[in-house]
Amino acid sequence: MKLAFTTLGCPNWDLSTILQRANEYGYAGVDFRGYLGEVDLRKASIFAPAEIAQTARMFRDAGLAVSAMSSSAHMFDATPEKRQASLDEMKAYAELARDVGAKFVRIFGGGLNGVPLEDALPVASQTLCHASNIAQQTGIVFVVETHDDWVATPPLARAFEMAGFPKSVEMLWDVHHPYRMKGESPETTWQNIGRHVRYTHWKDSIAKPDGGYTLCRFGQGDIPLKKIYDVMTAGGYDGWHTLEWEKRWHPEIAEPEVAFLDFVRVMWSFETGFTG
Repeated sequence: MKLAFTTLGCPNWDLSTILQRANEYGYAGVDFRGYLGEVDLRKASIFAPAEIAQTARMFRDAGLAVSAMSSSAHMFDATPEKRQASLDEMKAYAELARDVGAKFVRIFGGGLNGVPLEDALPVASQTLCHASNIAQQTGIVFVVETHDDWVATPPLARAFEMAGFPKSVEMLWDVHHPYRMKGESPETTWQNIGRHVRYTHWKDSIAKPDGGYTLCRFGQGDIPLKKIYDVMTAGGYDGWHTLEWEKRWHPEIAEPEVAFLDFVRVMWSFETGFTG
């Protein structure tokens, strides 16, 4: 099992600390969603042209992988200007991923912002085709996350179908979102998009009476994590399992020194059946 964490969960760790803790805690990879005070990796010091080769070497020397580069680009944007900005970001992140040795670049589904779904689908499918061209030129794979107004998986599947399932563009199953926000069972999500899932994000939460939720330490909420793991494993998924601990956005939640160990312990209990 390949475990990774996103740097969203450790916004105060420098690169040396990230590498040290990843090895210490039993992770195989790191998914970059920001670095220190900078969310946009195009502006992060360790990915500057003069530094990125050294960053890649440090990962190789540590025996770790950059599992993904997580961008803020969208599959769907409501205006031509924003669509171009997303494509520009995709290209820049694809080049960073290539240079640092990462295979995957995450992009969001994107908000509809009042645009009817039937009007958004052709735009989204066209963006997927553009993304495919970028991915093939750089040798990476874009993964579109179940996020924003594409949390329900049928519309996401329709966008890919309309685009003809373009090469080197696949899907990221954030296992929390379809279940918590749309009530999709793990079996339904896998049936809808499983054959195109190449990457995953994991988190846990507790439902609130008002329909919202509270993030919690992994394994202490009511997301059916074991069922999700079993469904994707039975379906043949053998990719990254990545903890998305949202410490950057929610500073009140547990520190990474606690939360990152929770994830390793719980995920390996799913794999081995040992809970002691």
